[in-house]
Amino acid sequence: MLRTQNSYAGGMYRDGGRSGRIKAANGPNLTTFLEAKLPFKQLSLIANADRRAHDPVYGVHRWWARRPPGVIRGLLLAAVLPGDTSNPEFWRLFRSTGHALEGHRVHDLFIGGGTTVVEAARLGATPSGTDVDPLAVAIVRHELRQPDSILVARAGGELLEFLEQKVGCLYADVADKWIPLHYFYLHRVKCPHCSQLSALYRSLVIARDLSKNGGVIRSADLFAFCPDCFDIHELHSPTRKRLRCCAQYDLSSGNFAGHRFTCPHCDRKSTHAELQTGLADRLLLAVEDTRDGHRRRIRSASNADLALIAKSHRYLGNHRDELWLPDRPFKKMRNDSRPLSFGIDEPVELFTDRQLAVFGHAFKWLRSSDYSEEVRCALALAISGALATNNKLCSYATDYGRLAPLFSVRSYSLPALPVELNPFHPSAGRGTFRRSIERVVRSTSPEVRRYVWSDKTRRPMPLTMRFQRNGRGAEIRCASAETASRGSHDVDICLFDPPYFDYIPYSELSEFYRAWLDRLRLGGKPLLPDAKAPAPSYARVLARCLKSALKRLKRQRPLAFTFHSADPTAWEAIASALDQARLLVTAVWPVQNDAHMGHHSRDANCEWDLVIVCRRESECARVKVDLSVSTWRRVVAPLRIQSGDAVSMQLAIEMSQARFGRIRKGPDER
Repeated sequence: MLRTQNSYAGGMYRDGGRSGRIKAANGPNLTTFLEAKLPFKQLSLIANADRRAHDPVYGVHRWWARRPPGVIRGLLLAAVLPGDTSNPEFWRLFRSTGHALEGHRVHDLFIGGGTTVVEAARLGATPSGTDVDPLAVAIVRHELRQPDSILVARAGGELLEFLEQKVGCLYADVADKWIPLHYFYLHRVKCPHCSQLSALYRSLVIARDLSKNGGVIRSADLFAFCPDCFDIHELHSPTRKRLRCCAQYDLSSGNFAGHRFTCPHCDRKSTHAELQTGLADRLLLAVEDTRDGHRRRIRSASNADLALIAKSHRYLGNHRDELWLPDRPFKKMRNDSRPLSFGIDEPVELFTDRQLAVFGHAFKWLRSSDYSEEVRCALALAISGALATNNKLCSYATDYGRLAPLFSVRSYSLPALPVELNPFHPSAGRGTFRRSIERVVRSTSPEVRRYVWSDKTRRPMPLTMRFQRNGRGAEIRCASAETASRGSHDVDICLFDPPYFDYIPYSELSEFYRAWLDRLRLGGKPLLPDAKAPAPSYARVLARCLKSALKRLKRQRPLAFTFHSADPTAWEAIASALDQARLLVTAVWPVQNDAHMGHHSRDANCEWDLVIVCRRESECARVKVDLSVSTWRRVVAPLRIQSGDAVSMQLAIEMSQARFGRIRKGPDER
């Protein structure tokens, strides 16, 4: 552990009454529990366990970098408790649903998905925060409001009934009891070298059953298509390698690999950008039907299926004035050229005709609804959430049998086998309108299943907790963190998670949703490094954000943030920002934040955050500290620290050692 060497008794105490409130008393500048002895191993184990818990508020809408709520809850409590608080007392408050932080104000400079402000509200604190992304602000305001679940469910039911009456006819008739669930397409691309048209595909396999946990039951073990006649074949061996139809084919063969298409006519290679795949015609290859909610089959597309596609095109042309559709193009200046490089210039080009009809009616209905603003905002998030699973960039998890909306994980990725979902399917488990509405309704529930630490068993234990959110008085603004000082109150705790140095363009990903929510305008410029001078540019803006926050942060209070990077330049930027803001480090702790990658994990990934705790330089005296990554490895065992995390931790230690301080006892040491 990297921490200050002094801690004082007194100064803060727990109200012995029924409220369990933690109050700050007048007295000398005190070391907090956060600086003295944060139980980072136990919090990391809780973060691991919470992946299997159900906390519906964080499932209301897609966001790209949520911190583990259990870790954040622990950091908030630790930031107020005195350093000599016992571990049993800390864990008692951690598992209590009382408002231990009532009377305190918590500020987050970069609210993102809202974990810090939601956990602060659950602890009884009054939260505030900023974010330049209006999607983040909309998500967080819903998370804090907790609208009436009965009204949200009622409004959602009315919306669903309206949509089924209007556009349910664009999906197949269910008279034969087989209900369409997924529609599989192939792009027909034109080679820029020889001008020949060809279907683009990565392999001939559509789906297979490898008996994986969570897989579905189909009428055959493997489904594949012929690349010449496009017939669908049911095969009864999931490990089969070859297919015989118009010729003999290797099932794993394809003409798209390594992000390149190889033309079967001229053997030249082309990228999606060269092919303009986003504008290419699409061939409806197959349809996956379900029966009795469980059994599935994959069949060739029928004439009736093709007729419905033609009907959707006519419907969109004839009813466009009844719909609300975004009419502004994507931003041209981008960190990632996609989806513009695919030939897609406008958000509507990411959707099929019938998807546009469905969403156009949904957003028009919402605009004319008489429900309260809170209910309409909740439903707007439900419809927005359904956008992720109803667009041309959705792919298929071949071995699991479900939709894979992976385009929004890191960037706009164009799948070789696009999949369209039937949004009105009555029993599908992912992405339908019914499921999206149910998810938002669940997010209003105060009851959650979380993990807490048990000193008796020495491991995390599940606990159903009932949280009453305290969103009253919250100041959530769509603005740059540089404007934090414009808040109306002083804050007791400043805890945040700045954008990481290897910038993922969240604002570009959220543009996909913001176009439909009619909230395209950002509240400021996102914090990201300039390519010409990465460290100085990032440090300069972050320093301004820190200085702004310090104007509201009460004296003798710590400021803390989480960060990780295996890039030395990133930690140089952090060091420079702290120096410019005249902050010293009083503690550094590793906490696991992203241990959910499973078989996708790589040794170079960073799955641990570093919690950097700081104080104003005027409140500290510089000291030397000694710590190594090997110490942390021993403490957190058997949790694994991978090579990327070890590099990140070592860089954090080196950054901190040069600017470490301990809290002054009083004026005589200044």
